[in-house]
Amino acid sequence: MDSPTAARPALTPVLARTAVRAATATWGGDRRRQRLRVRTAAELLCARGLRVRVVPSPLAWPRGPRLVVANAAGWTDVLALATVVPGTPVVDADLVDTALLRSLTRRGGLLVDDGTGAVRGEVAELLRRGATVTAHPGGAATDGEPGRFRARALAAAVDARAPVCPVAVRHADGDRVVEVHLLPALQPGADPRPLAALAEYAVAHVLEAGGTVPVGPAPGAAPSRRRRTVRARAGYGRGRP
Repeated sequence: MDSPTAARPALTPVLARTAVRAATATWGGDRRRQRLRVRTAAELLCARGLRVRVVPSPLAWPRGPRLVVANAAGWTDVLALATVVPGTPVVDADLVDTALLRSLTRRGGLLVDDGTGAVRGEVAELLRRGATVTAHPGGAATDGEPGRFRARALAAAVDARAPVCPVAVRHADGDRVVEVHLLPALQPGADPRPLAALAEYAVAHVLEAGGTVPVGPAPGAAPSRRRRTVRARAGYGRGRP
């Protein structure tokens, strides 16, 4: 499992800036905190020599509040998603395994899922306020598999009647590129269990097919946009969903 604090010379100044930003993240409100999260994620990926390739969904995501769920093998996948889909991240407790990292995570505005379901109410409230929340309901997978998506991690979407948008994150080109596949949104329904199963299936299909999106455009619809490969850049860019 990778760590945002993995030793590498190019990371040292970025990590120093990350610590300062986390310490001052509450200055200026939620919008500033979100911009800092996106910028920091992009800088960390750049320092590791990684690019992010975005594969858009063939069906546009609904506007307004949404719960974005993705697989994650470690912090690299979490950071890649953050540069593509700005929002309030929910990270698995396994990823914040030190007191310092947990403190920086919380000060940066991230929610930590410790398995007790305590964040469900916080996520539901954010969704009711119209926010985007990103989560990794399969936990931090270590064997290349997305992990079984936990129904409790999607329960807040059912509570808030917010759509769930699956995302598949996979590595390509010798692990130098992180592909972020945006998949068609799912309606929340009344039970998080089938919702979790559908989201898990959509993500697993892309990973097993080597990047093929499972749902094509409707007959007669305009062809979807081509993939775009970009180098992660610092800043709060445009063109995100």
